[in-house]
Amino acid sequence: MAFASLRNNRLIAAAIFIALPLLYLPTLTQVHTFDALSYVTSVERKPWTELFHPHHLAYGPLGSLMLALSSALGYDGGAALPMQLVNAVAGALGVALLYLTVHTATGRDDVALSAALLPGVTYAYWYYAIEIEVYTLATFFLIVCLALLTRPTPWTARRCLALGIAQGGAVLFHQTNVLLCAPIALSALADLRTARNIDGVGTVARRWTRYATALTLIVALPYLYVMLVVSNFRTIDEMFAWLMEYARTGWWGGPLTVETFASLGAGLSDTLAQPWGGWFYLAFGGIVAWVWGGYSRSPDDNRDSVQKTRVALAPLIAWLATYGAFFAWWEPDNIEFWIASLPPASLLFATALARARPWSAPIWTSLAVVGIMAWVNYGSIVQRGDPATDLQRLIARELAARSTPADLLIVPDGLQELYLPYYERRENFLSLNQALFDSGGSWDGACAAIRSRIATAQHAGAAVMIADEAIRPPSRVLNRHGITQSQVDACFAPYRATLADLAFIEPLPSYWRLPSATEMALADGWTFEQDTMGWQAFNVTGERLNGGWRFQPGIDPALVSPLLNLDARRVIAIEIRMANDTRARDAQLFYAGIDGALTEEHSIRWELAETAESLTYTIDLREAPGWNGVITRLRIDPVGMGDGGEIRIEWVRLHLAP
Repeated sequence: MAFASLRNNRLIAAAIFIALPLLYLPTLTQVHTFDALSYVTSVERKPWTELFHPHHLAYGPLGSLMLALSSALGYDGGAALPMQLVNAVAGALGVALLYLTVHTATGRDDVALSAALLPGVTYAYWYYAIEIEVYTLATFFLIVCLALLTRPTPWTARRCLALGIAQGGAVLFHQTNVLLCAPIALSALADLRTARNIDGVGTVARRWTRYATALTLIVALPYLYVMLVVSNFRTIDEMFAWLMEYARTGWWGGPLTVETFASLGAGLSDTLAQPWGGWFYLAFGGIVAWVWGGYSRSPDDNRDSVQKTRVALAPLIAWLATYGAFFAWWEPDNIEFWIASLPPASLLFATALARARPWSAPIWTSLAVVGIMAWVNYGSIVQRGDPATDLQRLIARELAARSTPADLLIVPDGLQELYLPYYERRENFLSLNQALFDSGGSWDGACAAIRSRIATAQHAGAAVMIADEAIRPPSRVLNRHGITQSQVDACFAPYRATLADLAFIEPLPSYWRLPSATEMALADGWTFEQDTMGWQAFNVTGERLNGGWRFQPGIDPALVSPLLNLDARRVIAIEIRMANDTRARDAQLFYAGIDGALTEEHSIRWELAETAESLTYTIDLREAPGWNGVITRLRIDPVGMGDGGEIRIEWVRLHLAP
């Protein structure tokens, strides 16, 4: 009978493993998180030596391996699908193993079925089993740890060794699983207390040394290899900075406030179901109260169930307390972190449910609630994974439709930095978050980076699109970095006069556009009030903007325009308003064709007036040598050589043929 029961349990576990992919695979998400797209783009674009992330060391190389294996089997797509399939399989395998674990602990197939399916259809577990993320694989190893921790047999050296290996796998897929050492330490102390008079303290110590050794080697060796061999770190400070990359940002953690508890409630609710997670907590709590209230069991049934469910509760409670305390502090509303608490919570639920008679009303009610939760989450997951309703995808598509590959796109956060290249093949972008991160949170540094990128794009003749949320960041961004809206306004002030609203249709957010150099040239030209608008000066000193573009010319000074695409037939003259406070009177205009060459043969000279006042000079180009075809660049030499005096250029405009 025992053999038949074991065989039946394995068949049920196999059925779960086969059935869950039928639920997971049709719902594979096509709308990805920031981290998911980061993994995919890294795997597809980087060599494997650059895929090691300190907080989930094994995931990048695993993705690279799966992509290589898929390609060898004839798959010619990207890395997303192979990585999603790995998670779906790991998710199903984890639930099947959890079923066996609960059955071993309770001796009940009905209880095991209910308790194992419960986490498998929670919103968090299900979603990350169909996404490209580290948490499902890490949780699989945690379920292996749970099976080893709760096995109702005496501890052995082999079991301790296996526990160390399993936890090592969990840590390699997510660094925070070192937290599992706390409940494992309780199990070790309990083993010492019960077995020291039987096996002796030395034997107990030796077997737990195997656990510690296995865990240390499984984790330390890969990390040391990456730090010393792959990354070539040579100091402790370098290694520590890499290991603590996230912690040093200051974006996570902080004092416990009323907001923290509100976020914790939202995170726990959404982990179970979206929407109505709180109601499902009440439903499962009601089932536990129903069973513990004495319904659906007899005194004899209770004694049998107690004997069959002698699960050590202390490690499970310590597991939940350790992970719960850390993630309540770290990021309480993030459902991905609460997945690690689902296996021990399910086993605790099973120990309560096991007090009910086999296949009695509480069991069926529990299965019904699990089924309803699966139905609710199915709708939410399908909706979230639909690219047609993905706002970020819609934004990326609209930006791509309104831009060229050369245009600079300034977006509010890193998600568009991944959507734009992955979905729309747009590579020229900068996010406000990335600028702040690269500058260590300094707004001056971030502003300088933004202005530098805009200047580079403008000199290349490209347009610039700027998210309204980058110009007016939300309060959470301002507060996180300690900056004010007035500081942001000052940074973007030089561009406000030329910004045009792209007038995106709701629900798309607002974006603004700086026109390309050719558009400026054919419209109002360039007015140098707060910005040089893509023009660059060479061989000058003391550049500043004050009533125009001011500088002291040196030897052969030159002002070079952005890259242009002008039909020479449309432009009959160029108008330059400038003031010359030097003794030099010789000025020259160069213009380049398709080859980009600026030569004497393609230039025209004129003489400056003997005054330091601003004058408008109009240079007729209709008979200028080489003024034909496509003009790609202008160069103004305001004087041949400076003498310490100042020149001021107020504006440059083109006269177009009627």
